Amino acid sequence: MRNFLYTFIATIFATSLFAQTYVERVFILNEGYYDYFSGDILTPVSLGAYDPETEIYTVVDEIENARFASDIKVYDDHYYVAADKYLIQYNLLTNEIVNSIEIPGIRKIAVDDNYIVATRGEYLVPFESYIHVYDKNTFELIFEIENTELDYTTEGVLIKDGIAYVAVNNGFNFGSEVGMIAKIDLTTQDLTEIIDLGTDGKNPDNIMIDGDNIFTLNNKDYTGSSVSAYKISTGDITTTNLINISAGCGTSVYSDGNIYYQELFGTSVSKYEPLTTSFIGEKEFGMSFYGLAFDELNNIIYTSETDYFSYGKIHIYGLNGTELKVFDASISPGNIAFDVRTLSSVNDVNTTEIKIYPNPASEFIQLSAREDIAIIKISDINGKVIDELKDVHSFNYSYSTERLVAGNYFVSVITENAATTKLISVL
Repeated sequence: MRNFLYTFIATIFATSLFAQTYVERVFILNEGYYDYFSGDILTPVSLGAYDPETEIYTVVDEIENARFASDIKVYDDHYYVAADKYLIQYNLLTNEIVNSIEIPGIRKIAVDDNYIVATRGEYLVPFESYIHVYDKNTFELIFEIENTELDYTTEGVLIKDGIAYVAVNNGFNFGSEVGMIAKIDLTTQDLTEIIDLGTDGKNPDNIMIDGDNIFTLNNKDYTGSSVSAYKISTGDITTTNLINISAGCGTSVYSDGNIYYQELFGTSVSKYEPLTTSFIGEKEFGMSFYGLAFDELNNIIYTSETDYFSYGKIHIYGLNGTELKVFDASISPGNIAFDVRTLSSVNDVNTTEIKIYPNPASEFIQLSAREDIAIIKISDINGKVIDELKDVHSFNYSYSTERLVAGNYFVSVITENAATTKLISVL
């Protein structure tokens, strides 16, 4: 079943030259299963991608020697993964690793045109610095905030107008949580301000932004939760305790002026409007979610479910709570990110048009584009690469299926300005 957005885009292209935005893929970062008693990685951290058009989920990469994963961000033509002690940069079109460095205790990341800001924290492990700032292109460490200035573990982070805002929680020192926002000038490389969120603002986890307002969802001491609102232009701070929360928030997301949150081990999702401090209501879903994300282009909700050791599932809902789709991921799919792309005009699309045919194919798969094909990649239904051709340098190419057994394959074609993947059946 084709997603409505794709049909909508096709209709608009027939009548308009205006830019259109669509979701190409939905990234699922699976934390895997690490046995803390034996020290064994029983299920590795993995990165998957869901295609809303074909409704197919594939494995993009497995990250070796990572005990867990904690964040994924998409920015321009790359995406970035934080996993245990690794920060990894992938090419958005080819999924190839561009950069990778070790940052022990890496938690969350924020990316802009020049910088990557990484927060750090790990249970019973002290660090000399809990905030690192890297060059986005080279991955070189530019500066860090040493523990002599800020000696607490950090979590959520965002960047606005050259300023990094970091949630400071000391969350790995149970019973000694704090509640602060660290404000860092990325140009001058200074920690310019530490904003105290107050007694009820302890243990901020998720940090969110809407224009001039920054919001944190605070887990306090896990016997309740609150939301702090910080107004950038005035410095005003308000913290409001959330109702119907007795065990801290398990997951939260900001969308369209509202914070959606679920109590830890709860089964309903509540809606809170932070600017008016209004509790809007809640909706029962019948399960406890591990991850939560809004696809605002399609008005649908992605959630994840897991038992942390044997399975992981992604549930897709409409805004009315109707389940639209469920599919298997790996264990502990905790972070969800959207690969949002723009089709700039009809002429641009035609310039980089890529065709893959016939389907089904018998002896050959024909590949054609309006510019030189750079890479051809053939993968099995699980995402394992079977064959890869680089530097093709041809507008047209006939790929022989002689080496392929009968079945279904993902055929990827990449040019300098475009990329596409299609599911092809080989007879």
